[in-house]
Amino acid sequence: MRIRSIRPEFWTSEDVAALTWDQRLIFIGLWSYVDDNGVGRDVEKLILADLFPLEDDQVGALMQIHGALSEYSSRGLITRYTVDNRPYLHVTTFSTHQVINRPSRGRYPLPTCGNAEPHRALSEPSVSPQVNEVIGEGEKGRRGEGEKTSSSEAADAAHRPDVEKILDHLDDRIRANGTKTPQRNKKNRDAARLLIDRDGRTYDQVLAAIDFATTDEFWRTNILSMSKLREKYDQLRLAAMRKGATGAPAAARPVRDQWLSR
Repeated sequence: MRIRSIRPEFWTSEDVAALTWDQRLIFIGLWSYVDDNGVGRDVEKLILADLFPLEDDQVGALMQIHGALSEYSSRGLITRYTVDNRPYLHVTTFSTHQVINRPSRGRYPLPTCGNAEPHRALSEPSVSPQVNEVIGEGEKGRRGEGEKTSSSEAADAAHRPDVEKILDHLDDRIRANGTKTPQRNKKNRDAARLLIDRDGRTYDQVLAAIDFATTDEFWRTNILSMSKLREKYDQLRLAAMRKGATGAPAAARPVRDQWLSR
């Protein structure tokens, strides 16, 4: 999430006035969700996790987001598209509402890139209302029960924003190393989920492990998928302890130290 400003013109905009009050709030939230180029992943569950993580009625909030995105798209406020079968959204009026002095490089492609294709959103929210654990903690603490993954566990993994963000982080780091990103398949999703639910690792600890694995001269050529990272997690931690994980920025040291202390 990024710090954004709200310009006075927002409140007198005819485009904004045509929206419901809930849709105006979500639209403002999207500005913090997207990168400095106005692009973010068009995944409703990820938007929900960033904008309303403390909302009690997660399913109701998800349905509000689904309706809002559809309304924005119909009014031309966002562009929805896919690149390499991954859905993205671009806030078309982003530059109107935001002036960024030193914009960072966007992580995601703009809709003007050569291989962008129009994306028709689902007619229903991206998760069934029956799945009320969409943003929940899953089966945390169920260690020692074997590695068999049930169909319900697999469904949970596919609906977990924390799992998707972990996989996104690994993809970004591997891509930065000039290596092909791993497949977003069941095996890698399960590995990310099991690190948290079965192995007792925190979200931040998994990110710290990814950062070490993708910057260390030896491990960055050996850890090229989430399943491999989970398999070698303890070895990675011990290697980081031996090397002292030197060079970590000050802001990252609390997470690094927490990871190394486990």
